[in-house]
Amino acid sequence: MKVYFMLDVGGTNIKAGVLYEDGSLWKKGILSFDAKSKESREEIFCNFASVLDTLAEGLSDRPVQAGGIGMAFPGPFDYVQGISLMQGLDKYDSIYGIPIAEELGKYFPLIKNGALFMEGRRFAFLHDVEAFAMGESHYGGGKDCEKVMYLCIGTGAGSAFTRNREILKGEDGTVPSMGWIYDTPFLDGIIDDYLSVRGLAELSRRILGEAKSGKELFSLCTQGDRGALAVYREFGIWLKEAVTPFLNRFGPDGFVLGGQISKSFSFYGEAFAAECARRGIGIYLTEDTSQKALEGLYVRMKKERALTL
Repeated sequence: MKVYFMLDVGGTNIKAGVLYEDGSLWKKGILSFDAKSKESREEIFCNFASVLDTLAEGLSDRPVQAGGIGMAFPGPFDYVQGISLMQGLDKYDSIYGIPIAEELGKYFPLIKNGALFMEGRRFAFLHDVEAFAMGESHYGGGKDCEKVMYLCIGTGAGSAFTRNREILKGEDGTVPSMGWIYDTPFLDGIIDDYLSVRGLAELSRRILGEAKSGKELFSLCTQGDRGALAVYREFGIWLKEAVTPFLNRFGPDGFVLGGQISKSFSFYGEAFAAECARRGIGIYLTEDTSQKALEGLYVRMKKERALTL
């Protein structure tokens, strides 16, 4: 039986899991690991190997063969060749320009069940938000829609667009270049300044007198705190005003919101939901962004767009 080892590689954490041949996630679910993204080249690759080792150990109860390794990374990144181009972003500086698949292969001997990874050595690399979008379009809320816009609000505003389950890069002019909205001018800056954790923190500082995280605001809102509710109402207005121009241009029939902040949608989504309802756009809130990213990597791997060394 073939299994697929999938890693959603962030700057702080790596979320990882194993998918079976039918695309189902193993019973252990999603595991979280320290990314060690500020460490040396050797430590980063040893850490990748350690993650794979942990996943492989979790499969010791049955004979399996590795069908491939998928890795979702934030940009900038060469996703065709599997080369990180991140520099000066306080993460993964030490692996800049290194072909990850080739380098990681040198660390397979560190894995107790390393032979599992040696045959074939198939790799797939995807932008983290594109991986999320691919997973949602095949297994989540967007699977029954023709045209979908995806937005992940976290450290920034990560976005993607699909038509018939294929990622759009702006070729026909209906979506921005690469499908990315983060650098679109908005208010006194760009969308990334507002639809992000730092935008939410700045808004709470202005209204509440101190910066609050989304988790803190959610807790306060559940207690009926008027200040926190006001923060989220304003944030919801930002969401509607920032995204509406893309709804006008692209005309989706589905909108998928990911990231931890999606769990607070009931507190800030009223204005945006009304706008989508007026246009006949279904809104889908992802239950687990990382799981959908891993499933998206699996979709890419199964489409044979994998790098084989």
